[in-house]
Amino acid sequence: MYDLHIHSNCSDGSDDWKTILQKAEKAGLKYISITDHDNCDVYSQIEGHEKYYSGKIITGIEMTAYLNGLIIELLGYGFDVSKMQECLRGLYLPFEEINQIELKRLYERCIALGMEFDHDVIGKYCKDKHFYGTKYLHDEMRKFEKNRELVPDIESWEKENIFFRRHTSNPNSPFYIDESDLIPSPEKVIDIIHKACGKAFIPHVYQYEENAEMILNVLVETCDIDGIECYYPSFSQAQTEYLLDFCIKRNLLVSGGSDYHGTYRPEIELGNMNFILERTDIL
Repeated sequence: MYDLHIHSNCSDGSDDWKTILQKAEKAGLKYISITDHDNCDVYSQIEGHEKYYSGKIITGIEMTAYLNGLIIELLGYGFDVSKMQECLRGLYLPFEEINQIELKRLYERCIALGMEFDHDVIGKYCKDKHFYGTKYLHDEMRKFEKNRELVPDIESWEKENIFFRRHTSNPNSPFYIDESDLIPSPEKVIDIIHKACGKAFIPHVYQYEENAEMILNVLVETCDIDGIECYYPSFSQAQTEYLLDFCIKRNLLVSGGSDYHGTYRPEIELGNMNFILERTDIL
């Protein structure tokens, strides 16, 4: 088994690298990749991994990009860590800075739409309790039942990750916040992955819902994509089979991952993707 989409506490996961490796060993995973958001710092921390994990570790990263007004992610695999760290310098604003900008922009949109919040809700934000400011604000909006009337669907009201996909990063939503000045283009991100001697993959494409087909086709047709994450916990069998066929026709590589975040997303278990690998060209 493989799990090539894992997050550690170097971004928004709860587990450190030792815990991840120990869990991977217990799960019997042959290959893993820790793919933290916009950094590969975990690979500078890993020492003597053989004591905890007998399988192979593939270097990984999940990088944010901006495509046609949408915030998307791209996975990088198999890169040289030192080259990637050099390429990342100056690509993104410091996390604390971009986190505050996103928090304030979303707050201003919510207020403009008539939402209610506690006094000084911005000032009360604490990164130690909520890694992302937008996640914190989503929790805060749910304190006031009247705010529910302004959120179009119950799934977005109950889960921040769905609210983010459907509204915060969707140009067709009144909650949309423009971050084109903060996030690089897919072309730039893919170029960096390749300069660091890695391969660029499209992850969890169906998480983008009505924009999934557009994102998939634009990236494959206009960018130098190497592969697609075809196996993902929320994908249906039909979706996985479509992506596998898509990769065969275009000679693209295949990957799969759980998008594990530890206790921050307890419904997702490491290595639990419910699939049997039949392809031999998985990364």
